[in-house]
Amino acid sequence: MNFFYALLAAAAIFFSYRFNLYFGIIVTAFIVFYIIYRYIPTYWAVKAQRAFAAGDFKEAKRLYKKSYDTNRAKAQIKINYAYTLMRTGDFDEAEQILNPIVRVKTTKKDNLKKSAKQQRCMVYYKQGRLDEAMEDAMELFNDGYRNTQMYGMIGYFKLISGGDIDETTRFCEEAYDYNSDDRDIMDNLSICYYRKGEYDKAAELSDKIIADAPKFVEAYYHGAQIAVKRGEYKKAAELMTHIDSCRWSNMTTVSREEVDELNKQIKERLS
Repeated sequence: MNFFYALLAAAAIFFSYRFNLYFGIIVTAFIVFYIIYRYIPTYWAVKAQRAFAAGDFKEAKRLYKKSYDTNRAKAQIKINYAYTLMRTGDFDEAEQILNPIVRVKTTKKDNLKKSAKQQRCMVYYKQGRLDEAMEDAMELFNDGYRNTQMYGMIGYFKLISGGDIDETTRFCEEAYDYNSDDRDIMDNLSICYYRKGEYDKAAELSDKIIADAPKFVEAYYHGAQIAVKRGEYKKAAELMTHIDSCRWSNMTTVSREEVDELNKQIKERLS
């Protein structure tokens, strides 16, 4: 369809110039203006995606806002903007952007509604509304909306809610069967095994995550915790050295205070 419109525009420009030079200039100017008007939200969104990929969340936020403020940004751009706002800690603003997408009544954008609702679950969690987050997440999951991110998110919610560890482990094992390469799913399952005292199983998963040289804090923090339980204090200390080079954001689930405390414990064991 885009090719058809491009062909139509080219034909309009060609025949307008054949008819009259000034008319051709007017038609060309109109088409150029229309293209800019139509695609400027996408232009800013693409630049925002590049900034986000580079880890510059503040710049990504600024660029996504430019796209959003045109009032013509598509739903997927808005969802990406909301996720960026979560990275910068603007959870209330993220909720305001997601709510209209979730509440739209048309079924034509059902998957976008579910995607927005999934992101809103993380907003609720960060706002201290874990029960609402879990309720919405399980509603989506039980309705058949399942993906790697859903499995990772629900597994994490189950871990922090303090529910039955055996039930949580079964869910995280199901998630691992769904996608055995996802870092969050592997991290969740390693925590399950860690809490159950199955440190060898936990270490196997942790080592698999770390082998990919990840840039998220939790990989090294949880890996160090597991190493401590196995008496591998030098390994734990080495893992902790990588944390400073990781990307911290408002979505990081480990605090700097927890990192400092674990470092202190490891140093005491090594002294």
